[in-house]
Amino acid sequence: MLNITVLAYDNCLQSGIAGILDLLTLANWEQKRLHPDATSLFCRTEVVTLDGEPVSSFNRQQIVANKRIEECGDIDLLIVPGVMGRPDRLLEQTELVAWIKQLHQDGTVIASACSGAFLLAEAEILNKRQATTHWQLADRFRSRYPKVDLQIDRLIVDGVDYLCAAGTGAHIDLALHLIEKYGSKSLAKVCARMMLIDGTRREQAPFVKFKGSREHIDEPVLKVQQWLDRYYREKVTVRVMAKRAGLNERTFLRRFKKATGEAPLEYLQKMRIEKAKQLLTGTDQGLEEITNTVGYVDLSSFRRLFRQIVGMSPTTYRKRFGE
Repeated sequence: MLNITVLAYDNCLQSGIAGILDLLTLANWEQKRLHPDATSLFCRTEVVTLDGEPVSSFNRQQIVANKRIEECGDIDLLIVPGVMGRPDRLLEQTELVAWIKQLHQDGTVIASACSGAFLLAEAEILNKRQATTHWQLADRFRSRYPKVDLQIDRLIVDGVDYLCAAGTGAHIDLALHLIEKYGSKSLAKVCARMMLIDGTRREQAPFVKFKGSREHIDEPVLKVQQWLDRYYREKVTVRVMAKRAGLNERTFLRRFKKATGEAPLEYLQKMRIEKAKQLLTGTDQGLEEITNTVGYVDLSSFRRLFRQIVGMSPTTYRKRFGE
């Protein structure tokens, strides 16, 4: 039987705790139904806080703990939920960060949802490894943890001894993934079916709004970004951008990537696709007109690029997210 501990702290999302606990409890129920002769449940769960006292969630409801972190015995899996807003105050709790780091070193698997990934990164679990978090926190995360390979398009990253789930609602996807990982695919499927959950989601790309990181101090790069805001529709090359920045091409490529996390042409593509998404959901323009409006000529190439970046076709995106 898997020993699972869910960490709670002030301003955490109550749904991120209750939703996971509900699914894990359902997994116990369904495990018993699928395997009536089984002698143990799928998992045992408990909720802990730093000092064992109740905490106030984002919706101001209290979350009651079973114990404080010092009282925890052997933990197979620790689940770290997200907070609403900036996680800065949470990261100041050095005792909590140190506890998570020690648990991981002792062999506990650590799983985070949404901004909970900041705690894993703060505990140096994610250094030189892939991770994900909510797309709106991407710039802040990259700035604070440059050693982490942030895969912002991915919904779940499973690093074997750690896991990260992307957005605020991704705790459900995380719970299903854990049920499949430590239980079975059939157990995860029956739980998803019972809760009317789409268990096939693998990306948060359709929900990502590309803004282009500007939380840096590289003035020539910022100058190019501001220029692209107006001229992204034009025929833009790396040479043109480098000249605008007043740098040689090699230096410009290196500094642009370091400042924004994107290569210049990838940045331009994502900017154009973001504009296309806005036109798809906010206007009735046809695909060919939108293609030309955002700076492309060939419709088939635009479709391929859109699917590559967003994870679905322009037509599907319009049907799903259009006003």
